[in-house]
Amino acid sequence: MSNKHPRSRHKRLETLNLVSLSHKDPDGRVDLEIVGRSLDLSEGGILLECSQPVPSENKEVEVILGIRDHVIQITGEIVHMRELDDEMVGLGIAFRDISAEDARIITEFMNEDE
Repeated sequence: MSNKHPRSRHKRLETLNLVSLSHKDPDGRVDLEIVGRSLDLSEGGILLECSQPVPSENKEVEVILGIRDHVIQITGEIVHMRELDDEMVGLGIAFRDISAEDARIITEFMNEDE
């Protein structure tokens, strides 16, 4: 299930945040809506832990991420998928469409502990 992928050029922060993911099949019909949690986050993407893999080859997903008191909606692309412990699935998602304000919120969250 694992695909080769280049390491992210962004700093990663291990963080547990609730994430809602919506995936559509090639015909545009929603074939998966699931809630998971982030394992790590960067300014360019997220590693999401969820209970099942995406059911089709379409790589585009809609992600709703909760950071503190903010709710961020992002369009992303699955860049890798791998099995995790306890029959969970790890989805590496690169952000493709994110507003400037949401990007600022992520950047500030990433830099809080520096």
